[in-house]
Amino acid sequence: MEEVIKQIIDIEDKAQRIIDEANKEKELKEEEHQKRLEALENTIISDAKNKVEQIREREFDEIREQEEEKVRRCDRQIVQMEKYAEENMEKWVNDLVNRVLK
Repeated sequence: MEEVIKQIIDIEDKAQRIIDEANKEKELKEEEHQKRLEALENTIISDAKNKVEQIREREFDEIREQEEEKVRRCDRQIVQMEKYAEENMEKWVNDLVNRVLK
C-alpha cells in the first residue's frame, strides 16, 4: 500500500512538472507571438509612413511643376506686354501730345 501511495505521489509530481513546463512554454509562445505582432505592426506603420511620404513628395513635385509653369507663362506675358509697349510707345506719346495740344 505504501508503495502504491509513493507511486501516486511520483505520478502527481511528474504531472505537475509537465503542467509547469507546459505553462512556461505557453508563456514563452505568447511572448514570442506578442513580439511578432509588435514587429509586424511596426513594419506596417513604417511602410504606411513611407508610402505617405512618397505620395506627399509626388504631390509637392506636381505643385512645384505647376507653379514653375505659371511663372514661365507670366514671364512670357510680361515679355509680350513689354514688346507691345515698346512697339506702340511712340504712337501713344504722339496721340497723347496731340490730344493735349488740341
